Amino acid sequence: MDKIKKTFYKYWSKEKADKFYETLESTVLVYKIECLENFIEEIFIENPLIKSSEIIKLAQNMDAFVSREEFLIDFFRCTETPEGEAVIARLENDSDEVQRLVEGLVKSKKIRVVENENEFIVMYV
Repeated sequence: MDKIKKTFYKYWSKEKADKFYETLESTVLVYKIECLENFIEEIFIENPLIKSSEIIKLAQNMDAFVSREEFLIDFFRCTETPEGEAVIARLENDSDEVQRLVEGLVKSKKIRVVENENEFIVMYV
């Protein structure tokens, strides 16, 4: 979480950064703040004048999963459609299909991802 504060300090006054960080902690779940840590520098590089309300919205639209497959199963289960269930069935034990679908979502700018060992972090755009 220090990475988030350090990034805020680069772009905002210390007072504004500290005050906003308190707001962030009181309005966003801890694990989503941890997800934000992976994207915060990129967010500010793309938009150095980003508003604090936009950062909160982005943080609330983040999630963490154990793997790409777990993310996709969750993603398509949320649709609750026969098509979503068909996609889930195709995903099981098919790493090429998982890779193809994730890359498609990233290319279509529906999500951004950071992948670490045993962690797949998603920002829904």
